[in-house]
Amino acid sequence: MMRINSREASAFLAIGLLFLILSGCVSLSDSGQTLPPSALTGDKLTETQIRLVEGAGKVLGARRLDIGGREYPLDCTGTIMAIYAYAGIDLQSPMRRFSGNGVTRLYRYMESLDLLYSSNTPLPGDLVFWDNTYDRNNDGKWNDTLTHVGMVVAVDSDGTVHYVHHNYRKGIVLARMNLLQPDTLVQGNKQLNSAMRMRDGKVYPLWLSSHLYRELGKGWELKS
Repeated sequence: MMRINSREASAFLAIGLLFLILSGCVSLSDSGQTLPPSALTGDKLTETQIRLVEGAGKVLGARRLDIGGREYPLDCTGTIMAIYAYAGIDLQSPMRRFSGNGVTRLYRYMESLDLLYSSNTPLPGDLVFWDNTYDRNNDGKWNDTLTHVGMVVAVDSDGTVHYVHHNYRKGIVLARMNLLQPDTLVQGNKQLNSAMRMRDGKVYPLWLSSHLYRELGKGWELKS
């Protein structure tokens, strides 16, 4: 098992080379464009959750997001809006009531409806919000909140979350996060957490999806 402990300075040397290979919003091993086998296998999913997971499968690898004649931006927020539109839920219109970047407006919308929560085992259709995935204000400080968003498509029995998101280099892809083992990159032959901190030539003690995780949003509870 390969472990990365963010509290030990020696970890910087251990992960330095690996970080150069995997740096970005997703690792190279997560570039497959099919939903994981665990997707849509549960019997407790709502019809909306099923549609959201199906929508995630539709947009994987897409170079243009056009749902029902409406085109969405090819970025992390646009990806979520398109997936939700596929399930019949309009996020774009109500988000306009809030200020900030797309991720912040989506987060504030979820907050206004009391749909934010935190759990080590999210649910399919959940929105996942992250902080500090890049230095948004270019001040060199760790103070960039709500910089990225994705959506859960499946959760394995060991707590590994499969989520879809827009990678700034690779486009719309699947990636992984395991909040039960947040410092573990790979266990055996399975990747548990994906690289999340955007590459800027530096190595950070916090760089995995699990490290930068902020909160979840039950957007799938919205009525279509």
